[in-house]
Amino acid sequence: MGAAARRQVLLLHAASSENATFSYQHGWPRHFERHPRFAVTAVNLAGLGIGGRLAAGIAVRRWRGDAIVLLHSVFSNAQYLDGRLLEAVAARHEPKAFFIGNEYKLMPEKMAFCDTLGVSLLVSQSRSPAVHDRYRRRLGCEVVGIPNTGFDATLFVPTAPADQRPIDLGYRAEASPWYLGHREREDLAEFFQAQAGRLGLTVDISLEAGARFDERGWAGFLNRCKGQLGSEAGGDYSETTDQTRHAVNAFVAANPATSFDEVYERFFRHYRDPLPLRILSGRHVEAAATRTVQVLFEGDYDGYLQRDVHYIPLKKDFSDIDEALRKFRDPALCEQLADSAYRLAMTQFTYDTLIDRFADALASVASPGLVH
Repeated sequence: MGAAARRQVLLLHAASSENATFSYQHGWPRHFERHPRFAVTAVNLAGLGIGGRLAAGIAVRRWRGDAIVLLHSVFSNAQYLDGRLLEAVAARHEPKAFFIGNEYKLMPEKMAFCDTLGVSLLVSQSRSPAVHDRYRRRLGCEVVGIPNTGFDATLFVPTAPADQRPIDLGYRAEASPWYLGHREREDLAEFFQAQAGRLGLTVDISLEAGARFDERGWAGFLNRCKGQLGSEAGGDYSETTDQTRHAVNAFVAANPATSFDEVYERFFRHYRDPLPLRILSGRHVEAAATRTVQVLFEGDYDGYLQRDVHYIPLKKDFSDIDEALRKFRDPALCEQLADSAYRLAMTQFTYDTLIDRFADALASVASPGLVH
């Protein structure tokens, strides 16, 4: 596709040093700007002072093109597009696509954000048809499921063979908020930290924010690890109302001595209308790209990762830990798993592939005159 055929896109994102440890918030805008199907005018909304917001507002009003794309970082934990800038984007008539992030919190606000903008295409991190149907009913727009993270093939490459990696199992994550209905990340970290000596494992595990890495550091860490621990991202239910999240937070605030078990029994044991929003994480994609074997809690992983094909499965009560470690210590099996996961990453999860999928979805909401 030649330069003249590229779709003209206004790309809004919010990349800064504050989110440098979330590789997807930097990877998406970088790769969008290079992609051959788009001619991108990028506006970084992070850290704008009064002058920067005025300049961004002028850029939004003067821009001429085919579609406006808002990446996850625009409104994930914080809303970076607001006030007159939000009004300026909302006033534009071009199709708008919003990559929704953290689909477990601030959902009423994110739904209202979509309403204000007049979003034409919502990009969910989930491939669940039921989740997509819920969004369509609420917003009246098209919905597509695309993983929230690809991988940068210039950074996430295997640089060391397994037998030269000094760490057996590594793990970096954030503790899961209790309103997700589970504490799987803590369970993994606590079990392997406590049992590493007994199991004969060298581990490097942390849930502390200060122990996380930027993209380059994370790629280096993966190449020091024979294996990575992990679980599905997200929770075992989804809501556009945040009703359960607010109820759990209020209960914990009123009962600071409560335990997760009590929270689970009160709010999740008999949860009505469970619609899981469990997704693939960027940690899985980037580990696969570096040929780092993954030992993961059993799960669907949005239909991408298959047990004993792409990862070593582990029951959530750790009852099969001996079997999982037997597989982990089988070099031939681990090489096979690493090969399968690497091939999957190379065919499904490069940013070029994910942006191609988005471009195809965007074509479905563009007016006929905008389709090149």
